[in-house]
Amino acid sequence: MKKYSLLFLLCFFWCAFSFAQGDASFSYTQEEALYKIAENGDSLKLDVFLPTGQSLDKKKPVLVMVHGGAWVAGDRSLDHNYYKSQLREKITQAGVAIISISYTLVNDSTHFPRPIEDCKDAVRWVRSHAENYNFDTTNIGLWGESAGAHLALMVAYSGEEDWIGNHAPMSQQAGVSYVINNFGPTDLNTLLQTDAGWFRLFMARIFMRKLLPLRERLAVAITGYSLEAQKDQVVNYASIYSPISFVDSLDVPTLILHGTKDRIVPFNESEKLKKVLDQYGVENELIEVDGGNHGFRNISEERIDVLVDKTLDFLGVQLERKQTL
Repeated sequence: MKKYSLLFLLCFFWCAFSFAQGDASFSYTQEEALYKIAENGDSLKLDVFLPTGQSLDKKKPVLVMVHGGAWVAGDRSLDHNYYKSQLREKITQAGVAIISISYTLVNDSTHFPRPIEDCKDAVRWVRSHAENYNFDTTNIGLWGESAGAHLALMVAYSGEEDWIGNHAPMSQQAGVSYVINNFGPTDLNTLLQTDAGWFRLFMARIFMRKLLPLRERLAVAITGYSLEAQKDQVVNYASIYSPISFVDSLDVPTLILHGTKDRIVPFNESEKLKKVLDQYGVENELIEVDGGNHGFRNISEERIDVLVDKTLDFLGVQLERKQTL
């Protein structure tokens, strides 16, 4: 059994992103806003970070950021790790507005596609409030980490008719110009190990007794079906909610960043996505973070700064492209 085949599910389900605090002064103003009342009654909010020191007449490109947490946890704060605080500082200094969003978390009774619908509605909120903030609605991108990267990819690659939701302001579109994927799952059947044979499961029951219930709980939370009792339904839904199932030649430019030593979401997930993007001729770049683990928690701040700069380079290309159209 590969050491990350079933074991990484345990880490992925319980992983909490713990990074060093950043201590820098940022060139932005911050504002909280309600963008949606979810079907369960929760108030879904977002934080708007607006770059300062610019001409009031200049429209601001927008980057929507989607947090990780295995779809069951996490929050939209950009303060609790060095990577995201550096991204916020550098991106706002580049004149790009950041929208960091909350979304419905899945559990035993709430499943996909709720989080995807929420992320789409957040993009629609940006367009419907463009005049309030002077947003450039022709230049909206998505950035996600881990499970949030999966959601960002699903929004970027799916069509307007997919997962509309009951509260979506359908006068606005949810399409984006590009997407940035940080170590996100791209094939949920691989994540859930739905192809695990009897021998692998037999060994897991002996040596990893606590892992299989977590795998089952995650399958139920995502799909609403039991992997043990309703495997065919889980496999089908896992395919439906996998980004690689939605790639086509019309998809947007994609930047992928992934650590080669990721034991939670294996590096192969990003290699698989790149292969499919290449097959369809979609512009993409895969940045291999040599030795990096999940969340890049084991690499230095200097190496993090390099990743931030590479992200800014990608953003710069997308901004310039829109300006020349």
